[in-house]
Amino acid sequence: MRLSVEGNRTKVSEFMEAIKKIPQWRFYQGSKVAIGGDELRIDYFFDEKPAGPSLVTNRASTISLSLENGSKLEFVLLDTEVANMGNGITYVHGKSYDIFADSKERDN
Repeated sequence: MRLSVEGNRTKVSEFMEAIKKIPQWRFYQGSKVAIGGDELRIDYFFDEKPAGPSLVTNRASTISLSLENGSKLEFVLLDTEVANMGNGITYVHGKSYDIFADSKERDN
């Protein structure tokens, strides 16, 4: 989609900044043209952003680690990726979120 806005330089700029913040649209190209005095014309191209995956659609995997003392440690990862690195090494990558962690712990 192409959006063209023409008018007072300040108002046009403020309007376009607000439009670019709408989360479901992606800005990918634009041009500005001064059309005399305090007037400005801006042309922007947008397309729809694909919806990101929700927690419901993310693939969840339970990871189990057997410790030397015989106990097990289990946790859930979203969008888990597993890669065999060779020499008996396995790389596991995913997303984890602890709803019970306080914000100070999450920021560290």
